[in-house]
Amino acid sequence: MQQLTTSSSALTEESLLQILTETRAAAETGHIERVTTLLDERVIACADKVIDANPSRTDIMFLMANIFHAMRELDKAERYYKKVLDYEPIPLAFINLGHICHFSGRLSQAITYRKQAVELRPEEPSVYHDLGCSLIFTGHKEEGIEMLRKAVEMAPNDPNIHSTYLFRLHHLADLDLQMLYEEHRHWAQIHAPISLAKSYHANIPQTDRKIRVGYISGDFRTHPVAYFFEPLLEGHDRSEVEIYGYSNTSRPDRVTKRLAHKFDHYRNILNLCDTDVVNLIEQDRIDILVDLAGHTSGNSLTVMAHKPAPIAVTYLGYPDTTGTEQIDYRLTDSLADSASSQSFYTEELVFLPDGFLCYRPPDFALPEGPLPALRNGFVTFGSFNNNSKINPEILSLWAQVLHSNDGSRLVLKSRAGDDDGVRQIYHRQFERLGISPDRIEMHGQKPAIEYMKLYNSVDIALDTYPYNGTTTTCDAMWMGVPAISMFGKHHASRVGLSILTRVELESLAVSRRSEFVTKATALAQNLEALVDMRFSMRQRMTKSTLCNARAFAHSVESAYRQMWHKWCLNQGVGVPNQKLGSKYSR
Repeated sequence: MQQLTTSSSALTEESLLQILTETRAAAETGHIERVTTLLDERVIACADKVIDANPSRTDIMFLMANIFHAMRELDKAERYYKKVLDYEPIPLAFINLGHICHFSGRLSQAITYRKQAVELRPEEPSVYHDLGCSLIFTGHKEEGIEMLRKAVEMAPNDPNIHSTYLFRLHHLADLDLQMLYEEHRHWAQIHAPISLAKSYHANIPQTDRKIRVGYISGDFRTHPVAYFFEPLLEGHDRSEVEIYGYSNTSRPDRVTKRLAHKFDHYRNILNLCDTDVVNLIEQDRIDILVDLAGHTSGNSLTVMAHKPAPIAVTYLGYPDTTGTEQIDYRLTDSLADSASSQSFYTEELVFLPDGFLCYRPPDFALPEGPLPALRNGFVTFGSFNNNSKINPEILSLWAQVLHSNDGSRLVLKSRAGDDDGVRQIYHRQFERLGISPDRIEMHGQKPAIEYMKLYNSVDIALDTYPYNGTTTTCDAMWMGVPAISMFGKHHASRVGLSILTRVELESLAVSRRSEFVTKATALAQNLEALVDMRFSMRQRMTKSTLCNARAFAHSVESAYRQMWHKWCLNQGVGVPNQKLGSKYSR
């Protein structure tokens, strides 16, 4: 066996392979300290020496690539995957390069790699799933949905692929409520049959005792869900509720660590099977289990299907029903979901009186800048929403706004904003609509502080439709930028209405395209009003229920108490009449 030497140590190829195999296993299971212990400079130098001496050692290249990929050191992972492909067309290298490019916003490259993966593995459902997601992000929504539908047909027993398909249906330009309801029910019939649900729970039905509430999510990290969940977590009255966190977070970060310390009890359930998670929740004697993901990535709906707690709730992370009968309630409000919406949910809608969202402003203090129109001599509109929410219809509407405001500009920021291929797609679409590309400014991913600074170049935000923004709308307002939002019948298209109403700007939410253009134009022509809004918006927000964590948490706790009383009553435990009102539900 060849011996590999460095200035201070020696490794055989056999021992190198063993170390790299152990390191990959540690990286893929999240044991970061073990990775840093194993993968020192000596090992990396030896691996590179082997590769330089023998470029056919794709086994070592691939191990190195997989380690860095699991560690989220994507530049290093990409370099090793490309070395692999220089010598051998390994399908998984194409697949993982597709993941890296998609995550970093290079969607055109992601599509190229993912198409190659489809050619090499046409029998593999996940490659159609991945390609479908990238196509949707580049504006090819119908084609992307077809790819996802094909993946579901090829893997009918995979709940995660099926969930992605459901989520991405909300990015189509037309949201058919009945179709969406039926598709979600279909998912549940296959992956979460009612027969899985536990019929008995040993929880003590005592009406006024402290309630144990468990929150389960894959998004306890830098993510919009954590953005809105943290105020609730901080605002909870610990004399009323005891809080458990069940984290399925695959990419933990500083926010993960921060949140973990704010729970009364924190459990890492990543890589645990459903049975083990169900047993853990039962051992913790959770009274109310709250899903924060719905059909988004990293969800635990198959755990919820077992009903490990007597009361199950879904909230925040998903704009629709889960379709599962085992989940009893969905937290929302009477603006985000109209009174007639109940027929499209398997859960009972619980209408929080002061809105279903509580916004946590950024940690860093970034001042609002002066109104850009005053120095530019023209109005700048902006939309920083995820580009998967952008469709030809909303581009057409934005173009009408630009046509109605001579000299105006539009700033777009999205994951794919730096991708030349995606830029060309948008420029061509705007040109067909009579808008010159020099009126469109595009930006890609940015650090949080740079993202917030970019709002200082925008006078008025334009919301997406039919899938409204949430975090972007709140961030825009925090930076003094009012948002124009159009609302429809589906929850995804009513979030802007809910947010704007909480800060008494409901007049900026409209129901028709013509109103959207008229409202945006009227506001653009009233610079005095824009200046006033810009420097009064934060005060408006901080005084509203949108930013009052304690009041928001109290409304949620009151809803939980109502649910708990109802369960106790069903166990034969009497509840005083005054505690049985229906203030929080229909």
